[in-house]
Amino acid sequence: MIALAFALALTVAPQEIPAVCDPAPGVAPDWAACAAALPEGSPEQRLARQNQATQAYLNRDYGAAERLYDLAAGGDEVYSDVLLHAFRADTFRHVGRDKEATADARMAWLILSGDPAHEAQRQLAPVDEEGRRFLLSLVLPILKTGRDPAFEEAFADFRALPVKDADGYGSLALVLEQLGDFDGALEASLVAVKAAPTNAGYLNNHCYILVRAGRPAEGLPFCEKAVQAAPEIGAVRHSLAAALAGAGRCDEADAALAEARRLEPATALYQQAIACVAGQGGDPAPAPSV
Repeated sequence: MIALAFALALTVAPQEIPAVCDPAPGVAPDWAACAAALPEGSPEQRLARQNQATQAYLNRDYGAAERLYDLAAGGDEVYSDVLLHAFRADTFRHVGRDKEATADARMAWLILSGDPAHEAQRQLAPVDEEGRRFLLSLVLPILKTGRDPAFEEAFADFRALPVKDADGYGSLALVLEQLGDFDGALEASLVAVKAAPTNAGYLNNHCYILVRAGRPAEGLPFCEKAVQAAPEIGAVRHSLAAALAGAGRCDEADAALAEARRLEPATALYQQAIACVAGQGGDPAPAPSV
């Protein structure tokens, strides 16, 4: 996985940087305090807001991330790299801003692809093979949903990456599920689950793939284990709700969906009802991954 330092650093500013924005080496700034200490509307403040938004995104607080990314906008972007565009695209996907999500996903791919026009942005945050797979796993479903012509090239790039470990198989499974290839997704997901049987993300995603493949009863035990391991993640609760609905356990499904909404109130998908009829299966929409 990409290190969580990303690009959380201010550029050299013409004025003196406030001390709160420049802590000791190895200590991440308090970006909210930093933004408050900078001139209102300045490029430096917008960059601090952008970094604050990224921290909110990494904490799965998509509502705060959306608000802060919007506050950071205005005029030319003061800092633009593949991480910004991929994370902002995924934020906009969660909150239902599909057109903007597609635009950011396309930009992330242009940077990753080595397009000469975006070489400077690529150099700002170079990524290794593992990071490339992770970022592509974020943007590919968005490009597909947005019917962006870049999807085919980006997907070919993703499939060409060697899959070496559980993370690789987990990412492959996640992407294939969101693209509707349930057989391929299940095959890859099973490798990840067998390699790391207590990993909440792998358990959650395996459950949801089975739900999407029309096998909710088989998925339910994986969802239940995922909830035990990570009860405070909205995606896990949503997958449980989908599995329960598919199994016809409607009251329990409603309760799990309500908990997903409580944990991630800004995620647009969680505001959608999940069809449930006792004794019958459903066809839920793809869920955000853990």
